[in-house]
Amino acid sequence: MRAFVFALALVACTRREPAPPPDASLVVVVASVVPEAAPPPVLTGAGQVELRDGDASAISLGVVAVPVGTRTPRPIMIALHGGSDHPEWACSAWSGIVSSYAFVVCPRGVGATAALAWSSPADTKARVERAVAATTAAYGAWVRPTTTTVLVGFSMGATQTAMLAQMDPKRYRRVSLAESAYAPEPALAFARPWASGGGERALFLCTTDGCEGTYRDVARNVASQHVPARLNIAGTHAHGMWDAVVQSMRRDWPWLVEGAEGWEDYIAPAGAPPGRSESFEVR
Repeated sequence: MRAFVFALALVACTRREPAPPPDASLVVVVASVVPEAAPPPVLTGAGQVELRDGDASAISLGVVAVPVGTRTPRPIMIALHGGSDHPEWACSAWSGIVSSYAFVVCPRGVGATAALAWSSPADTKARVERAVAATTAAYGAWVRPTTTTVLVGFSMGATQTAMLAQMDPKRYRRVSLAESAYAPEPALAFARPWASGGGERALFLCTTDGCEGTYRDVARNVASQHVPARLNIAGTHAHGMWDAVVQSMRRDWPWLVEGAEGWEDYIAPAGAPPGRSESFEVR
């Protein structure tokens, strides 16, 4: 089925919680992509596009943040939004964290736009696969094929990240869970089977004070299975992927993807990010 892509230009918006970094609203322009054509020397176009696997009337699969300006194929990573959140916000935040290095695929959850959620790991997995397939079809040779994929999620999306990573640790060897300590069971349950089943590195993010204790326990469980873990404490004291959170996560992202397939050319941004980090080495 031919993939259609809706180019999305960013404009200013009023923040809601959990809020994205600045400039996360969208204006839609219709375009199509022919993946068989040879790619130009530089990837051009919109920085964020909507994904559909049918005609213009098909239901949106989510969005993808595009590594505009790259001259080489880039890997796909997957970012799951929070409850009552938006894939556009998730893509804006995580693309900022990775400095627009990868194709950040942000599937759309279940429900109305103002009340999106995730229903089950099986349904989430299907949504991920459809969004990834649409991205690959749309960008063709610009997507670098990899056998492993970085998987991240915020809030309710982080609980789904934990469950998907536990189901397929060999595919999701590098994961980041952000602010799901309000529902700690999935994170606590995933740590040992994921780490012992092929996981390589785990990065946990706290934006609120109440998150820290649970995520320290999860990080210790990961480290006890001989897999290193880190905890990023952004210091915002608020539940959301704020700009300060994006900046704080840039400190630990190079560590998470070091040696990961497809991330060999990633260069860490300069600067002194806010927040702090705790490392949990293997025992």
